[in-house]
Amino acid sequence: MENKLKAPFLLAAVCLAFHLFAGFSFIRSAAPTYDETVHLASGYSYLATGRYAMNIMDHPPFSEMLSALPLLALKPQAFSGHPYFANLMPYRYGDLFLYHNTVPHGRLLNTARGFTFLVWTALLAGLLGLLLSRLESPAAAAFALCAFAGMPVFISNDALISTDAGAAIFYFAAFALGWLFTAEKSAGGKKGEGGGRHWLWAALAGAASGLALVSKFSMFIVPPMVAVFWLADNYFWPRLKLSKLLGYIALYAGACLLVVALVYRFDLGLYWAGLTATLNRLDTGRSSFALGRHTLTGVWWYFPAAVALKTPVLVLLAGAVGAWAAVKKFRKDYLWLLLPPAVFFAVALTAKVQIGYRHVMPVMPFLAALAGLGLARLAAIGGRRAWLAAALAALIPVSALTAHPHYLAYFNQLGGGPANGYKYFVDSNLDWGQGVKTLAAYLKGRGNPPVVFSYFGVARPESYGLAYTPLGVISNVDLPGTGAQVCAMKETLLAVSATNLQSTYYSDKETFAWLKARTPVFSAGYAIFLYDLTGDKEGLERLAALFDREGRNADADCLYARAGK
Repeated sequence: MENKLKAPFLLAAVCLAFHLFAGFSFIRSAAPTYDETVHLASGYSYLATGRYAMNIMDHPPFSEMLSALPLLALKPQAFSGHPYFANLMPYRYGDLFLYHNTVPHGRLLNTARGFTFLVWTALLAGLLGLLLSRLESPAAAAFALCAFAGMPVFISNDALISTDAGAAIFYFAAFALGWLFTAEKSAGGKKGEGGGRHWLWAALAGAASGLALVSKFSMFIVPPMVAVFWLADNYFWPRLKLSKLLGYIALYAGACLLVVALVYRFDLGLYWAGLTATLNRLDTGRSSFALGRHTLTGVWWYFPAAVALKTPVLVLLAGAVGAWAAVKKFRKDYLWLLLPPAVFFAVALTAKVQIGYRHVMPVMPFLAALAGLGLARLAAIGGRRAWLAAALAALIPVSALTAHPHYLAYFNQLGGGPANGYKYFVDSNLDWGQGVKTLAAYLKGRGNPPVVFSYFGVARPESYGLAYTPLGVISNVDLPGTGAQVCAMKETLLAVSATNLQSTYYSDKETFAWLKARTPVFSAGYAIFLYDLTGDKEGLERLAALFDREGRNADADCLYARAGK
């Protein structure tokens, strides 16, 4: 019996070791993603100056400050006297902070990433273990940890400086601790007395909810949801007198409010202003690409399709088994695993801003928990099915390895793997600017020839040794190139980010459609494609036309001449 208990935990330990290896591999391989410079610089400015200004209307400060915390030991410049800081220009300030500091950009970025990754990994692994071991069994907890460890959404996004991971973890924490409140026995075992440790779980759930609120503005739904869940739970399965329960809800709300007040330095009006500004932007919409379709206002199936294609198939199957098992052998406790993700996902279906799978990250810890429940139920049957459950749990990280080390670009086998991901989704699902470092390393191996670069991102290609001239760049910072001249290029090499390949942010949705019939000579992390057009007459003419469209006629003439036109 003891050996049976040890086996799942040994497997979980191996899976978690893989998770750490994969996360740090991803950190080393990836250039800054589109918003990381802003989050890192903003967080450091809050810590260094004590002033909440740079990014405070777009994001609460907690996750940004947490990521920037280890940089205090490195003592980089805060540039608080620079016009970019004074005029609240977050992307230009982020570029200045990362690439023009006294500390090398790689050290700044990866120090913050590594610290963030370890914190989020420890928190989520601990919460999954606590919830599943109490709600179901130690084996379910171990299997849930395997599912979590092998999910690329956690390997990549937990290692990035962003607000998504923190929001997902504290959303899960609020409901996990909320369930522990309902599971706590009353003092003396008498119905309605409300003793035990209800006060502890109520306070901890409130603190977790407060941390969710100060991680991402979309988390404003958490406190009312937890309160409604407690009231409904106690109505259908009475345990506490209503007066006692309302007292605990007041304690929960007080703890939540205290956390928000502490993080905002008791300026709750600033939190409200940021939340209001965010809510006012919800109807704006944004360009997105999904399964060959371009939209400005979103499609209801965006997130269901993204989850279906970017989650390991075994996690989806095990999660479905877990949900079915929870319904078949129903206990009211399982509602805490089923309802919070269902509510969040249902709300997400109405979103007009659809730029990434990361926006439904709060659903993912619950999916990992349900996958653990499903695998534990399979293992409990015994015999070969116990071995099958262990094998399936071990294969989840193996599936993630198909994208190693480019875990942000992971797509499962249903979509043909990461190499085909660009056909379905781009932007932060696949290409968030992180591939420029991999592209530069490849070109260095070819003698570092200059390229024409249509880049989507804010990383500085020249900082990684890449020589280029820009074409159709989509960025919030100025990327003028390195002075490479098209007419002087011995080879005509064109690098195109996947987001630009699909013309996501171009008015002409056919801008690079002609490239899709061509095979790239290299794919940088599945996110940037390099084409050799040197002997390609039609390709040179198409490229020349794009230079003409930008008014760069001299470059276009050189390309037309190479095409013999």
